[in-house]
Amino acid sequence: MEIRSDINARTAMVYAGAAFLLVIVGFKSIVATIESWSDVGILTYLSIFALVLEFALLILYAQSIYSLGPSGGGSEKSGSEVAATVSNMDKGAASSLAGAIDGLKDELRGHNDRMEKLSLGVNRMVKGTVQKEIQKEVNRILTKAIKDVE
Repeated sequence: MEIRSDINARTAMVYAGAAFLLVIVGFKSIVATIESWSDVGILTYLSIFALVLEFALLILYAQSIYSLGPSGGGSEKSGSEVAATVSNMDKGAASSLAGAIDGLKDELRGHNDRMEKLSLGVNRMVKGTVQKEIQKEVNRILTKAIKDVE
């Protein structure tokens, strides 16, 4: 199997490497912070789930980039070439393009508003749940430390 060396293949390899590095460092940190496996709490399981999910997403993204194939260089144009092309458009096409852009802006504003509402709801939910779990974990650690001192 021949390894490609185009920019998409290189970018994909960087993401794949980052995925493996994330898993190695993440699990190393989890193992280093656990005193005994019998005291593993919900936050540890949440961290492990997050590491596995992030690994899967990075590998999926890397595979998607690699599947794009070699970039053909594109048809990059300078600013003056773009300006000349736009000035050569007839008035109807220009107004149609402007209308389409305005419609797209309105649609994106609507999406942004919905995403903001969704984000606020998720943040409230996660903040409450994680805050309760952190309080439980801190109480457990402090209780254990007090018992060890006595």
